Amino acid sequence: MTFARNAAMNEDGLGLRRFGDGLRTQGRVVVALMLREMRLRSVHSRLSYLLALLEPILQLTMMMTIFTLIGRRPDFGTSLLLFLGTGILPFFLFTHVSGRTTGAVRASGLVRALAPVHPLDIMLARSLLETATLLVIAVLLFTVIYATGVKDAIPVRPMLAIEGFAATALLAIGVGLINGVIGAFFRLWAVIYGVLSRSLIFLSGVFFVPDFMPPAIRYYLSWNPLLHGLEWFRSGFYLTYPTLTLDKGYLIGFSVVALLVGLALERVFRARLV
Repeated sequence: MTFARNAAMNEDGLGLRRFGDGLRTQGRVVVALMLREMRLRSVHSRLSYLLALLEPILQLTMMMTIFTLIGRRPDFGTSLLLFLGTGILPFFLFTHVSGRTTGAVRASGLVRALAPVHPLDIMLARSLLETATLLVIAVLLFTVIYATGVKDAIPVRPMLAIEGFAATALLAIGVGLINGVIGAFFRLWAVIYGVLSRSLIFLSGVFFVPDFMPPAIRYYLSWNPLLHGLEWFRSGFYLTYPTLTLDKGYLIGFSVVALLVGLALERVFRARLV
């Protein structure tokens, strides 16, 4: 009995060691692919990263100009710039990460034929790189807003803002994995998804507070998981922000299901993606 118990413990230890070695190998592959992606972007255009950093600021400036001309006031708080900024950042996080992952496998070239590289590694590398880029953009964006004199640009409840950012990133990566598999088979999917995801800017609370909408409209809006990520993130900047519509469990549940569906699709079609 003692011998059998020791043998079982040795097998369990060997299995854990192999699992740990596998995770370390995949981590090194993903990091190497992220560095390759950064190098390729800098080769294609040295201004690409600068433009990526400036895009949310330019779009926010354009919105501010339009809303100022029509006399629009913020739905909550005293600063229209901060209200729009706390909406546009999570929206960009979702659309950029889930959208850029769509063409990851197709754009990887011969790299996906290398033995240690799987399509999942390629999609994860691009989605994590986009998430890291959006994190830098977030710091830059709210630093700029703070520099304009909006002292509330520093989150009053920073953990809520961090949790909202992380939950939205998880949603974007899960949807991005599904898009990555579909995009590998259908080239036009990137265009179709781009149009569909951009339209979410009108349905995700970027320009309004969902709790201030009529109950019937609020019910239908609540099915949009991105709305909850945006509400979660924005509530970190306002002490009394209304969060009646916010459902953190729905957002996390939707994100986990999307992630599992994406992983399953990649595993089922892996041989055809290489």
